[in-house]
Amino acid sequence: LAALSFNDNDIRSEGAIALAPAIKELKSLTSLSIGSNKIGSEGAIALAPAIKELKSLISLDINENNIGSEAAIALAPAIKELKSLTELYINTNNIGSEGAKALAFVVKELKLLSKFDIRDNGIGSEGVLELAQAIKAVSYTHLRAHETEAELVCRLLLEK
Repeated sequence: LAALSFNDNDIRSEGAIALAPAIKELKSLTSLSIGSNKIGSEGAIALAPAIKELKSLISLDINENNIGSEAAIALAPAIKELKSLTELYINTNNIGSEGAKALAFVVKELKLLSKFDIRDNGIGSEGVLELAQAIKAVSYTHLRAHETEAELVCRLLLEK
């Protein structure tokens, strides 16, 4: 199996917890999409060890799951292991500035990452500053971040 998409299925945290052991065994998976499932913090934390094992993953879509900062911090070390990752969609998850800081540390290491969508996460100015430092180390083709709560809008389209 090369691609797995569970988008928009309302699997919630219980479904994510149930899927985690199976996903962990899909070593050749190149695309995992679990967006818009309301998995929350508990579901995302359960998926982190499984995601860490997906060394062939090129695209990870975990958007619109309201995972929060705790789960973003837990996912960061797992995502850091995905050296082949070219696309990361973690938008609309309410990760806040602490989650953004954890991901900023990770994106410095992902040299192949060309698309990173972190918009609508309430990352604030602190999160944006950390991300700004991180993206200096990487050559993205697309980076999208949109902060509405603090009336801070940062939409970047970077060309290689």
